[in-house]
Amino acid sequence: MSGAIGADLAGGAILGVDAGGSGTRAVLVRNGAVVARYEDRPLNVLLHPDAVSRLVALIQGSRASAAGLGLAGIRGSQEAEKLRAVLAAETGVTVAVADDTEAAFLGAFRGEPGIIVIAGTGSNAFGRNGSGRVARVGGHGFLLGDDGGGYWIANRAIRAALHSYDGTGPKSPALEAAVLAGFGMTDDGFDGVVRVVHSAPADRHVVARLAPVVMALDDPVVSGILDDAAAALIAMANALRGRLGADLPVAMHGGVFQNPRIRERFVAATGAVEPAEAPEFGAIRLVLEVVRGRGGVWA
Repeated sequence: MSGAIGADLAGGAILGVDAGGSGTRAVLVRNGAVVARYEDRPLNVLLHPDAVSRLVALIQGSRASAAGLGLAGIRGSQEAEKLRAVLAAETGVTVAVADDTEAAFLGAFRGEPGIIVIAGTGSNAFGRNGSGRVARVGGHGFLLGDDGGGYWIANRAIRAALHSYDGTGPKSPALEAAVLAGFGMTDDGFDGVVRVVHSAPADRHVVARLAPVVMALDDPVVSGILDDAAAALIAMANALRGRLGADLPVAMHGGVFQNPRIRERFVAATGAVEPAEAPEFGAIRLVLEVVRGRGGVWA
């Protein structure tokens, strides 16, 4: 984190929040120094009915004078503004709202031009060039996209295990065993897996929690899935470079990039680097744009 971030609020504390499918992380900064950190369960404003009340409680509990929020589930500037108005009215503090990708971008390059590709439970990418033009790809949710994200990988793996079991696809005893163990199935077998997944179709973590297990397998079927995931993430970066400028640097963020196979392929294809700052610090940069009177306008 830059040592001066948040140092111009006359002693006031700023809360930066990064909320997504893998968890909620927040940091409180006063006079450029971190004074508190917070962690909570996943939060998506589209999927969790209690999202607003949880955010209000977090802001009020931190006693911050301003809050920047990077939130999964935000779809466009109108939704962001509507939520910002509600949170500002409920808490009485200055609030800036954007989606979690924009906050991650601001942290990754400390507000400078570049492209951020995120692959956690879901996946998306955001970029801005030197002339201020912005663009995004992905982020369409687990039903319509999120290619290369943890849910997508786990879903593909479960399907492959079912095909292996049924005899309609490549045989992979290791993947079958990993899926059954991941769901704790000893007696019901794959009938139990299907039952569990369909019993909570809106809960992405029923499926996504399997991603770290299958990604650790040394198995040709899984390797093919991981290669497809890497290709999907590379395509996001390339699409944004095509729109914004081929010379833009790329940063990567999210648990999927901890997988060596995906990481190596992504870095080789894009030259990606680690973010300069975590997304919660990017959320602080977002609210500073408002505090400093620059509007904080993001697409």
